[in-house]
Amino acid sequence: MRRVALLAALLAVAAPGPAWAADAVTLSARPAVAVYDSTVRLEGTTVPLAEVFLVQQSTVVAQTRSSPNGVFVFERVARRPGTFQARTFGGQSAEVAVRIRPRLRSELRGSTLTGRLLPARSGTVAVRVRGRTRRVPVGSAGRFRVRLGAFRAGPHVVRVSLQPVAGYLAVARRFSFRIHRQALGLGSRGSGVLALKRRLRELGFALPHVDSGYGYGTFEAVLAFQKVHGLARTGRVDARFWRVLESTSRPRPQVPRGDYLEVSKSRQTLYEVRDGQVVNVIHVSTGATGNTPVGTWHVYREVFGWDWVLYHPMYFLRGFAIHGYPSVPAYPASHGCVRIPLWIANGLRQRWGFGSVVRVYG
Repeated sequence: MRRVALLAALLAVAAPGPAWAADAVTLSARPAVAVYDSTVRLEGTTVPLAEVFLVQQSTVVAQTRSSPNGVFVFERVARRPGTFQARTFGGQSAEVAVRIRPRLRSELRGSTLTGRLLPARSGTVAVRVRGRTRRVPVGSAGRFRVRLGAFRAGPHVVRVSLQPVAGYLAVARRFSFRIHRQALGLGSRGSGVLALKRRLRELGFALPHVDSGYGYGTFEAVLAFQKVHGLARTGRVDARFWRVLESTSRPRPQVPRGDYLEVSKSRQTLYEVRDGQVVNVIHVSTGATGNTPVGTWHVYREVFGWDWVLYHPMYFLRGFAIHGYPSVPAYPASHGCVRIPLWIANGLRQRWGFGSVVRVYG
């Protein structure tokens, strides 16, 4: 390092004087635009033969001696852009600029875009989808991840681009695809089911799992959605269901404040409401004769596990309770209680339980 520093100082003051002819020094870069972390070949000639120093931004970064035919070669790993110059004690070449093409890797899985930019500080990453462009935060290691939201049926284009800083080049990646919405029902599997469940969960409809299988929990969530939006209560997904699913928003409660459980006898649904916002929508079945009491009540007793044939019941008036039950049809079928699916009964009781407000509407 001392030798390089000394040479740099000598080169800085050793300009050709009038007493001798300057060395003829040339330099070129191949390629002049290099992919990040690739090799750049800097080569040139000098007459006469000489010790040659490679200078980048006024700093000596390498040293070699020209061959008998006057040729010299330097190889550098392209990590940052800049200008290079070859110098001898008797002359210097013109400056040669090397620009860097960053590496932009990206992958789109479902509605999640992930990727990596190298180097991380070569510019700003932006993604354009549905006619809108937004900036994507990039970590110190160059990694990024962004949710793009559910895609509707039809063709789509997602473009990921880099708006570079000085010395770097713009790069972009483009994803073109088409979303097909097939009819779904019990037993269906695949990416269509996964997209369905992700969207239902996004809208607040209760599901035991978000995966690619259409089991009974999915059937019940589909029923709840159909009830909320006045669709035929079939538990199956058709073209009309997809259209409504892709264009709607999260349901709203009757009272836009406070924490409570909202039961609708007309829709046959239960909303979990926190701070006036619906956080969960559950498929239910109320009294077959319409005898589930309308009004505002409080849970006065709760039971862990089974209480006769009621699973994790929360009693809100006399013998009326919200409870899990093996059969929860799409219509009123209970003796007066509010039936909910078995898989959610324990979690609902744990989240609410004793003292919770229950609002029952006709």
